[in-house]
Amino acid sequence: MFPLEIALLGFALAIDAAVVTFAVGLIHQNETSSCKMRRGLLVALVFGIFQALMMWLGSYAGYLLTFSNFGFYFQIGVGVIFLGLALKFFQESLEVEEKRIEWGILPVVILAFATSIDAFASGISLGTLPRAYLAAIEVGFITFVICGIFYLLSQYVKQIPDRWLLRFAAIIFIFLGAQVFWSLKHIFFRGSL
Repeated sequence: MFPLEIALLGFALAIDAAVVTFAVGLIHQNETSSCKMRRGLLVALVFGIFQALMMWLGSYAGYLLTFSNFGFYFQIGVGVIFLGLALKFFQESLEVEEKRIEWGILPVVILAFATSIDAFASGISLGTLPRAYLAAIEVGFITFVICGIFYLLSQYVKQIPDRWLLRFAAIIFIFLGAQVFWSLKHIFFRGSL
């Protein structure tokens, strides 16, 4: 994957965490400014760390799968994972569900873990990169920045169109999945191209 693809992947994965961060930020609207800043920084940091950690663990699993006897099936699996994540994000964008979140470090850690499972699945695609931990750190940093921005937005804006954000993330995953399958066109169309 190229740096642009890693940045797009990081952005798509960060959107789910950013929506949750926004909801957590709404809880803190009546706090003092210093308390808001500390909690916002902590929430964004926890989400960023979990995204990076889970992506790195996924890349390690991808490394083990890449050099097994699965051959090109691994790449097909990566494309299916991306398209599956796109479907998941699109399905979440259609649900009408009010997010009920309470503040506390344990609920934030659980939320960070839950939103970073997608990062683990996406990290499998990084198994062939020589220094996948750098890509995982980049995705974690992107998540930290975007979550920080959404936390700040939550202090001024009461509602965001999270459905459209999730649909945008789904489009990014469709693009990444299509790119994986496009790179395999020589396998599917032997001799015809």
